[in-house]
Amino acid sequence: MIVIEDLLSASRNVLSLQNYLSDNFEQVYDFFTNQKHSDLVTSRDKLNRYIRLNQNVILQLNIKDKTNLAFISLLLDISEELGLIGSFCFLYDHLKGREYNIGERLRAASLYLVGVKTADDYVNRYETIYDHLRLSSETEEDNTDRVLMTMVNYYAQVVHDVGEFNIEKVLELKAKIEVSLSDFEFSFLHNKLIEDVLDVVLDNYSDAYVSIHALLDSFLGRDIVKPVYRKGFLLETGTEYCELLAGVENSFNAVRQISVSKYQLIRSDSIFYSLGRGVAILTDENQLYAYMNSYGNMHYEKLIEAFKTLPKALFEKETNMIDWGCGQAMASMAYFDYLNQIGAKQEIKNLKLIEPSEIALKRASLHIRNFSPTTDIYTINKDLDVLKNEDFIKNKIHIHIHLFSNILDIEDFSLTALLKVIESNFSGENFFICVSPYINDTRTSRLNTFVKFFSKKKIFEMINSIDNKTGQWKGNWTRVVRVFNVRI
Repeated sequence: MIVIEDLLSASRNVLSLQNYLSDNFEQVYDFFTNQKHSDLVTSRDKLNRYIRLNQNVILQLNIKDKTNLAFISLLLDISEELGLIGSFCFLYDHLKGREYNIGERLRAASLYLVGVKTADDYVNRYETIYDHLRLSSETEEDNTDRVLMTMVNYYAQVVHDVGEFNIEKVLELKAKIEVSLSDFEFSFLHNKLIEDVLDVVLDNYSDAYVSIHALLDSFLGRDIVKPVYRKGFLLETGTEYCELLAGVENSFNAVRQISVSKYQLIRSDSIFYSLGRGVAILTDENQLYAYMNSYGNMHYEKLIEAFKTLPKALFEKETNMIDWGCGQAMASMAYFDYLNQIGAKQEIKNLKLIEPSEIALKRASLHIRNFSPTTDIYTINKDLDVLKNEDFIKNKIHIHIHLFSNILDIEDFSLTALLKVIESNFSGENFFICVSPYINDTRTSRLNTFVKFFSKKKIFEMINSIDNKTGQWKGNWTRVVRVFNVRI
């Protein structure tokens, strides 16, 4: 894992830093996004010193290279998280006006960290800050932790800057937050952290500031309870859904329609919001219906368009398939559906379904058994960070199709570890179909970093690359597509 000393050494001049970022960006990304908050706090002074001592080198980075811009954005993000206000202002000013989307949350942070001149500025900007954070919660973040972090940092900053001489403005901001809590049932603010922060006594602004940050550090540093993973083959059996599935044709739309019909009977905002913009680990059947109803068509359209770019010769070859973070196997079903559409008789010898949600994985294997009874199905009930080489059984087939549908943009796993797993277990010819939503340019840099790792191999072909923001494709759907072939 990268350490600050590596960055310091690489930053002796701009060329050295650019080369380092080009060769090691997956490790850089992991360092800034996958470390525990408590570990980052211990590196706070080193990180601040790095940014301040290397401002000239950072300013000289070639901003036409999206990797360099993503690096600056990561520094900006960590500056906001750790309260490095001077560093944040410097980096934000450098990125401002560039063709680079830093995302809604950091835009919100800029409103309380940059250009504030009076106490009224802090309070009057609340509604705009809240709206940016709401959008971030609904469209960007994998969970609400970092959105809550920015809101708490905002409140704490106001307590620190105006609490001594103008406590009325702090109370005015507190009242606005309480109104948001009462007016919006599904607001991202509904979290015990916010309740505890608002309960902090404000008699002494300095003590209050320290107490608020202690609460935030404790919240961000908590151990996330992982689900208990099941070993062995998982398959849904003996349920009503099994019977319903047996009565429909093997097409994606027919299968999805089961969930659409079931969801109409139980539709509720609470179920939809529990999906966490589609990245939460699902735990009950109603969530399965809601996910397929809400996101199924979007997944399908992205995937079918991507499959159309694959070479026709591939569909004549016997292959293995791996569906990473498969959910209910929508990507695999879409692939089999596409084979039927083009009349291809390709044999998928075996299919590995990797998914942390037990209930989703059982349904995924049921779907594939219906679509392709002759395919050997292997279920791996794990998240990507705990995969081991022994999870992957080798066979004589050396052509592999990898499906990454709405997974590579998620920051909850290490790119470095995933790349090592793939490189260690899939020798031969590999086709990667990677589709994700466009969230912001930093998230897109994760996909680009993934592709760049394989592009250094001797035999590599970029088959298709598409970036569509809102309004550039179908309706409000966005997509980032990377399809490539590489020999490992």
